[in-house]
Amino acid sequence: MATLVYLSARAFDHCRRALACGLLVAVLLGRAAGAEAGPPTWTNLWQGFQSHYIDGQGRVIDPHDGGISTSEGQAYSLFFALVANDRRLFDRILWWTQNNLARGNLSAHLPVWRWGRAGDGQWGPLSSESASDADLWLAYTLLSAARLWHDPHYADIAQALLRQIERHEIVRLSGWGPVLLPGDGPYWREDGRLIVNPSYSPPFLLAGLARADPQGPWSALYASLPRLLAVAAPRGFAPDWFVLEPRGFGVAPQGPDGGYNAIRCYLWTGMSANNAVSRALQHSLRGMAKLLDKGAPIPEWVNTLDGKGTGRGPPGFAAALLPYLEQRGDGTAAKKVSIQLYSAWNSTENRFGPHYYDNALALFALGYVDGLYRFTSDGTLEVFWARP
Repeated sequence: MATLVYLSARAFDHCRRALACGLLVAVLLGRAAGAEAGPPTWTNLWQGFQSHYIDGQGRVIDPHDGGISTSEGQAYSLFFALVANDRRLFDRILWWTQNNLARGNLSAHLPVWRWGRAGDGQWGPLSSESASDADLWLAYTLLSAARLWHDPHYADIAQALLRQIERHEIVRLSGWGPVLLPGDGPYWREDGRLIVNPSYSPPFLLAGLARADPQGPWSALYASLPRLLAVAAPRGFAPDWFVLEPRGFGVAPQGPDGGYNAIRCYLWTGMSANNAVSRALQHSLRGMAKLLDKGAPIPEWVNTLDGKGTGRGPPGFAAALLPYLEQRGDGTAAKKVSIQLYSAWNSTENRFGPHYYDNALALFALGYVDGLYRFTSDGTLEVFWARP
């Protein structure tokens, strides 16, 4: 079986130009005879991820959080299986998700966000609440699978799931229009104020859903992203959580810091097609690039009110920043970040350290940087195996 090749920043720059001539797929699908082994390929990482975090049923396991499964992990892995063109694994992940998180029917029930061993020793749902980011990823991936694999059954599930998201996880706020809540729990609303997680709204997902469901709220949500980030990131750093009010922005009860949630804002922006929305988001998130340009390490936490960082970000943070820096054309910072990322590579275990989240972020970032998939301006997913 052909091996997918990791491309260095310099090689990727050459291959990006070659893409216009249809050559990138050929580069990615085969390693030239006698070529020296380089950094890990996306295939290495995906194989390691399956070995360490996905069981034979299609359950995605976080071993460092009590062996739980989350709707996020299931949704991300469903997307990776589609990128890998592995329909058998895709269907196993979908089957487990539907039967264990959605009471056997994703068309009728939003998946609960957390599943594992309860205090009484029984395995099952650990929450009755949903997580809207996972729900968006599930719907988008199912719609993409229906198109790429020519199977309308996936689209039927996705459209029913979108109706549930619209009914349970989206509210209208005076002065803003539709707003995506983090889930269907009541604690995200308080006296006309909404608690929002900006990393739950990848631009390309909303654009793609707007194309697939033009009567839904997705186009309005997509159009409001630049305004949302401009309000939430006053010093150029995304917060994990913030409060959205009719008159503007407030600090969330969780505090003003940006960390393990917010890092995805930079990743999603970097993975988006270069258009007016993504450029506006890049401007709103300029603080991280400026911090790295000063030679500062990737922070684990950033106080978004004063722009001060603390701690050192794990390998997944470095991975998440690669597409962001690539889109900004900041090659010097991207090289430093790459060095930090690859110093964490464990070639024996095919992963970047032991944590599920680091490796999930790396799969997104490296798959994108290596050209295995792209999102067009209208949110269409393009994958290397379906290109002419």
